Formats: sequence, C-alpha cells, structure tokens
Amino acid sequence: MEFGLAIPLSGGEKNYLERVYRRPRYLATCILAAQMVLLGFSTGNCLAFGRYILLAAGSSLRDGYEARGIGAACITFAVLLHSVRPRWGIWLMNALGVFKVVVLLVIVFSGFAALDGKRRVDDPKNFDNAFDLSHANDYGGGGVYAYATALLRIIYSYKGWENANYVLSEVKNPKRTLAIAGPLAVLLATVLYVLANVAYFSAIPKDEFATSEVIIAGVFFRNVFGNSAGARALPVFVALSNLGNVLAVSFAHARLNQELGKEGLLPGSRFWASSKPFNAPAAAVGLILSNLVPYNFVANNG
Repeated sequence: MEFGLAIPLSGGEKNYLERVYRRPRYLATCILAAQMVLLGFSTGNCLAFGRYILLAAGSSLRDGYEARGIGAACITFAVLLHSVRPRWGIWLMNALGVFKVVVLLVIVFSGFAALDGKRRVDDPKNFDNAFDLSHANDYGGGGVYAYATALLRIIYSYKGWENANYVLSEVKNPKRTLAIAGPLAVLLATVLYVLANVAYFSAIPKDEFATSEVIIAGVFFRNVFGNSAGARALPVFVALSNLGNVLAVSFAHARLNQELGKEGLLPGSRFWASSKPFNAPAAAVGLILSNLVPYNFVANNG
C-alpha cells in the first residue's frame, strides 16, 4: 500500500521494482515479466472451480482431465469476457466479489449453528485438545516440508491484494481509495477467514480435514446440511467464488502484461500493448492462456 500511495499508476510491482532496483537496468522487471507471463495466473482457483463443479454434480471424481478441463474452460471464459465485453467483465467481477463475502458469511453462520449442535454428524470434538494428533490417521509427521507447505497455503489465502495496484490508473482518486479500502479489506478478510476456520472445526473431523484438500467447504456443507439439494447447491456458490477470483486476477494481470508491452519488454510489444478492437487489452488478456501449460502441471502435482 505504501508503494501504491507513492506511485499511483497501473503496473504494480513493475513500477516499484524499477524504482528500487535501478541497476542493472530492467533486470528486476524482466524477472517479474517472466514470472508473470509463465506462472502468474491463479491456476489453483481454476482447479478448485473444476473440483467444486464436479462435487456439486455428485461426481466422485476430484482430479484428472475432468477437473482440469472445467478449470481450463474457466480461464478461457474469463479471457474472452475481458477481451470482448470488458464492462460486463468488470460488472461480473464486482458482483462475484460481493457474492464471495456472502458465501463466507453463510459458512460462518452455519458454523455457529454447528457449534450449537445443528449438524448431521457427531461432534468432532476438535476444540478438545485441538493440537492433539493422536486420533488422526491421515496426517501429521510431515516434518519441515509439511510446515513449509502449510505456511505457503496460508499465505496464498491472503494473496491477491496487489491486484488493485495493477490497475490504479483506472481507479478514481487512487490514493484515497487505496488508503481506505486496503486496510478495510485485509481486516474484513482476516475476520471472515478466522471465523470460517472455526466453522470448519465445528463440523469436520480431523481425518476428513486431512483428505479434503480444496473441497473443504463442500465437506463442511455436507456435514451440516446432509446430502440434500441445498448441500449440493452450496458448492456451486463456492465455485462461483473461485470464478470471481479468476476474473479479478485475469483483469489485473492483463493490465500488467499491457504495461510490460508498452515498455518493449515482451516480443511483439506493440501487439501486447494494444487496446484494439474493443478498447480492452485483449492481446494482453489472451497472454494469460500461456498459463495453461503450467496449470496442467499444477493439476497433476497439486
């Protein structure tokens, strides 16, 4: 936020790295460009979108080409929408952002109900000696690697705040907006994430935690609401939340790709910097599809 207030221009880290690391010229920027073009997209949310759609459909499949195919369709939809109908993309992105908060509130209040005994499973007693793994069969004992992985996944939950910095040139009164919205957003997300984890612990046994991976919310809804139509509809809501993230990330990263093109840091820079034919960075948005190859790797290897 400090960098954004000092340099209220689109481009995010590109501008900040150029200001801080001036020698060798463009070295840090080129490293950033390589990372963003090849690995910068939110592939994890695309995969989660595919998994939640399969869960809502009642399929027992969680990985493989089915989930990856749905995730690839999710990326493609976001790219086409932002390229052809940019205003629609912004509207849908904002609507799904509000919807994500609503989904988190549903999880939080359902967790309060589960704490009161309103659930379809026995009390998992996760708050009785919460750090005891003696009754957990599927996790524990992972050593330093397991702790490092857990830490990275927690950090990933809060990843994405820099996306606002990528598009500051398109924000009205960017300094004032960022100074107010930034801290409020972090505070709101922190409170909701903590309460969501309390909700999960209130209805999911430790063994199920160990194997649920990205469909943890689906397991929670099943344990609270049962295998009803409503329980299947709620994973769709989580999938829509994942779609909102994909739309937001693709919107922001396209602006960064366009800035990289404007400075001649990409091959065929004039093409990537263009806003034709729909007054949107269609070429820069399309560059996101290059992430489909590493996405396939992520889907195979978690």
